[in-house]
Amino acid sequence: MSTNENTPNPDAMANEAFRTADRASDQFASAMPGREAPNLVREMAEQSISTARQMYETARNAAEETTDMMEDTYENARKSFTDINLKLIDQAQANTDRVFAFAKEVAGAKTVSEAVELQTKFAREQFEAFASQAREMQETAQRLATETSGPMREAWERATHKFNA
Repeated sequence: MSTNENTPNPDAMANEAFRTADRASDQFASAMPGREAPNLVREMAEQSISTARQMYETARNAAEETTDMMEDTYENARKSFTDINLKLIDQAQANTDRVFAFAKEVAGAKTVSEAVELQTKFAREQFEAFASQAREMQETAQRLATETSGPMREAWERATHKFNA
């Protein structure tokens, strides 16, 4: 993933915002008469800034984890769809090869009964082949669903664990 040089760095922007808040609280505290009020204001401002930093870090970490999870999910889906497409191509080629082999056998039949027997045999074999191919595609689709949803499930479990901790 490339980064645009013109895009501001979020960490740098957050740190600048925190420094600005520090300066503002210093200016506010220096304008207040007496000593206890400025110290109280400073403590409140520092606590607010500390809380804001923690919230920023938490949000940034969550965004990074989500980005990683999405990248993993898309990569798994891409690989799985490629596998499915390759299986479909292999199956189509095998089916085409069987049809041409059947056509050659029927062309070489010497009697009508032999041709009917070849046709019956071919129909049975094709039905079995299609059933096998359908099972294979179902298994591949189930694997795709499991592999694709895996990173999302893991991210959800981590988030739930953090929330419950």
